[in-house]
Amino acid sequence: MTYTTQAGARCGLYLVSAGIGDPDSITVKAQKTLRGVDIVFGIPRLLEAFADLLDGKELHKAGHGLFSPLARRDTPEEEVDAMEKQTRDIIHAAAAAGKTVAVLDYGDAMIFGPQSGYLSEFSELNPVVIPGISCFNAANAALARDVTGGKHSRSVILAASADTRDDYTGSDTLDKLAATGSTLVFFTMRADLPSLVERLARHLPGSTPLAIVAHAGADAKQAVLRATLATVLARTENEKPPFEHLVYVGDFLG
Repeated sequence: MTYTTQAGARCGLYLVSAGIGDPDSITVKAQKTLRGVDIVFGIPRLLEAFADLLDGKELHKAGHGLFSPLARRDTPEEEVDAMEKQTRDIIHAAAAAGKTVAVLDYGDAMIFGPQSGYLSEFSELNPVVIPGISCFNAANAALARDVTGGKHSRSVILAASADTRDDYTGSDTLDKLAATGSTLVFFTMRADLPSLVERLARHLPGSTPLAIVAHAGADAKQAVLRATLATVLARTENEKPPFEHLVYVGDFLG
């Protein structure tokens, strides 16, 4: 068996996660990486939040999720095309000049993340991913429960709850996920909570514990709601949770 390693190799492009929510979630390795590069791409609020760390570097604004379908959800096509062309030109010119580049963004770069498109777009540069604390890790800490410590399940499934949208055609339907009996963690974002609850209730009893963690890792805004499948809609008073939230379903919460 042959393993590959990047130890000692010089990289031209780093995909750096700043963690989720609070800027303090950035890791020491991410800080060291940012200090060592010449050019940094990032969304404006991150470039501002880490201004001291990025002082003296060449900075560029980056769209969220460039080189992936994520960038085109809420932004006009021509605007995304222009941002991608500019980013592509700058990164290729930097690589040719022997300079290093970091793309800084929130969240976990490889869990429903905004940086995955760079891996294929700039594959010849062998991008290195610098992970941060994902919302999954932060939400686990907020719940203070062992997600693998359920009475009847030791497995955890991370899902996108895409099946709550009518246009989803994948095989990993909510019916199949719920039937496994595993603890389910939904990175919900655009999901419809009533639809999620209704579909899970087809296979799970109403007494199944459920928790919603909003703004995981953001000290000022983090909030946890604990309920069951039968009570969660009443507990939320039919209001949509904030965009940044996860839904946990499983007896480990009991």
